[in-house]
Amino acid sequence: MDGALSSKNMKIAIDLRALLHGRASGISTYVRELTREMIKHKEHEFVLFLSGRKDEYLDILDRFERENVKKFFLKTPNRLFNLKQIFFGMPKVDVLIKKRLKIQVDVFFMPDMRPLVLSKRCKKVCTCHDLSFFRFPECFSRKSRFWYFLNKPKKYFQSADKVIAVSKFTQSELKEVIGVDSQVVYEGARLESGGDLVAAKDKYGLPGRFLLSLSTLEPRKNLERVVKAFSWAKLHGMELVLAGEADRRVFAKLHVPELDKVRFIGFVDEQDKEALYKLSEGFLYVSSYEGFGLPVLEAFRCGVPVLTSEGSSMQEICDENAVYANPNSVGSIAEGIKVLTSKKWDSQKLKERASRFSWEKAAKETLSVLYSVIG
Repeated sequence: MDGALSSKNMKIAIDLRALLHGRASGISTYVRELTREMIKHKEHEFVLFLSGRKDEYLDILDRFERENVKKFFLKTPNRLFNLKQIFFGMPKVDVLIKKRLKIQVDVFFMPDMRPLVLSKRCKKVCTCHDLSFFRFPECFSRKSRFWYFLNKPKKYFQSADKVIAVSKFTQSELKEVIGVDSQVVYEGARLESGGDLVAAKDKYGLPGRFLLSLSTLEPRKNLERVVKAFSWAKLHGMELVLAGEADRRVFAKLHVPELDKVRFIGFVDEQDKEALYKLSEGFLYVSSYEGFGLPVLEAFRCGVPVLTSEGSSMQEICDENAVYANPNSVGSIAEGIKVLTSKKWDSQKLKERASRFSWEKAAKETLSVLYSVIG
């Protein structure tokens, strides 16, 4: 952090509502890890904002216990709070913080797009992870489309004092689709270590040799093509493990002759992810659209080779350290799988690539952006 920034003691509020549901996602990981590093900067005072019941957050709040951190809870259920923000424009959260905690917030950091009304005095910095809703609206449920309609994402980002983009790709998307300038701050990669490989193998019923795909089950993650491509690749003695919020019934209708070589293990506990990466012989992440692609860096941190998508943000993140495939072509993905499994990889080089992306660096750069709107 530069000297100009460290000389200014900021009062920063951070919206942690993305952590409400407990289960890990790319955005919740971003919010958790970035907040954990930001609050280490003792020269600043932080207020962590949450709405709903306190017990919904207890499993993660212990990570944020520091002398320069205060918690601000609103007992209003999160859904009701969101509706009050959208339809009535109240309450102004920074005003409530000042009234209850006697802290005048300088800037509110919004690491995820959620409705929040602030007074004119309080600056707002938002993070944009991607614009998948604009590019692939058909991939979203009616409920999600209605939610985006209510949130008015264009207005949301246009009204911010500064917008952070998680990649140059997302930065260009923001400019093209919404007409908003932004500053790039890359995410980091960190895994909870200490998981026992043998225990993880037994817990999830993992085969001896396998390729791993770890993601949420949604159309843009492209899992149907990945499953078909794995079948086409015809790898002897190799299975495909799909981890995440996957439902085997979704793939039951696929005419894939080797579906018996595909295992669906469902949600993976955070402390087991490192073990799964290390046990695998390769990681498949061939999404149709990605703003950043955090799991790819997680695989690199474990020295695991990656097959990922051409375009989007993936080549920006991986550079020459991955195999690339056309996400719209089953044949291209199948060929990529063959290359991935036949090539000899330098695991140390993959780890070094991942080390270029750290949450410590992301926190410093984010704080610099926050300072720029109040300095």
